[in-house]
Amino acid sequence: MYKQMKKIICVIIVLSGLHFQGYSQEKYSLAVANRFIKQFPDPDSICWRPYSNHFDWQAGYMMFTMEKLWKATHDITYYNYIKRYVDQQVDEDGKIPDFTSNKLDHFIPGYAILFLYEQTGLEKYKKAAQTIRDGFDSYCRNNDGGFWHDQKAPGQMWVDGVFMGQIFLLRYAKTIGDTAYCYAEIMKQMTLIVQNTQLPNGLLLHAYDESKKALWADKTTGRSSNVWSEGLGWYAVLIADALEYFPENSEHYKTLLSILQKLCNGLKEVQDPKTGLWCQVVEKPQEPGNWNETSGSAMFTFLIQKAILKKYIDAEVFTPIVNMAYQGLKTKAVLNSKGYYDLLDCSSIGVKNNYEAYINCPKEVSTFAAYSSFILGTLSVEFPNSVLKN
Repeated sequence: MYKQMKKIICVIIVLSGLHFQGYSQEKYSLAVANRFIKQFPDPDSICWRPYSNHFDWQAGYMMFTMEKLWKATHDITYYNYIKRYVDQQVDEDGKIPDFTSNKLDHFIPGYAILFLYEQTGLEKYKKAAQTIRDGFDSYCRNNDGGFWHDQKAPGQMWVDGVFMGQIFLLRYAKTIGDTAYCYAEIMKQMTLIVQNTQLPNGLLLHAYDESKKALWADKTTGRSSNVWSEGLGWYAVLIADALEYFPENSEHYKTLLSILQKLCNGLKEVQDPKTGLWCQVVEKPQEPGNWNETSGSAMFTFLIQKAILKKYIDAEVFTPIVNMAYQGLKTKAVLNSKGYYDLLDCSSIGVKNNYEAYINCPKEVSTFAAYSSFILGTLSVEFPNSVLKN
């Protein structure tokens, strides 16, 4: 009798463990996020591996994602991860030793600082956020007012750079104020990149060079040659969140809604029907050598899912798009021998000269950007209420 009871208890324990593991495996967003934190317990390790500046876009984008995880699950792990990162950047006087305002990629970590200020009310976070905001005052611009992606790249606007700068200003306006400047600047940058790079199908080319001197720039239009998956993905995430900051009866809202709807329709037309994902060169899914890119695909999934939930687009038309994309994303996450997830087919690059250069870039594994994007995309499907409010 004792042996039989012991056997039953063991079976219950095993089944309980399987249930827990099954939950973890089912919720890909949590499984990947939790293993990521275990692999990179110090968020200062989230940076370009040859460099040591921690106040940059890789960490900033991950903290952006961690906040959405925290709001979805109320798990203190994600909050603590953000707080550790911010407190390692901001000193007790509210100074940020590593912040330089010479590149848009350096502004997005301020989004996490604003989050901490909202949660704690500590003056040091407000002071740090104001320092980042002030960085825009002297930032280099084109003649039409568009921010250069980098002060070492005169005249160049990159679609991903618009996200890095404007997502901070959106949160700054909401949390601190200065709304007249912030909202005018946000709309200027978001619409200028559309005016200068949008294709008839609503997709945005990777970049534009006012000077037309970049090797990749068309000598007549200044445009780059192709739509890059991850670059467009960041604009997709930005516009998905940006609409919530503007009143529905405002011209800003109407302008952004039109851009969003056109972008979603364009993405629908170029989704890979076999995998549910999108290609490295987004607008040319049928061209030889093109391949599904994971990070951008995840961000497009986030955009379309949020747009459905917020009723910006037709749920009946777009829900199958999201469902296919989600299934495709899951195939790109593979557990390795160390128990961490490898994310396959990623690409973090600069602007390229032509189609061949884009598709011949190495298929990277487990870039920091891809981790953030993958979590965002799967989270939006697995915890749909998490994307209803910023």
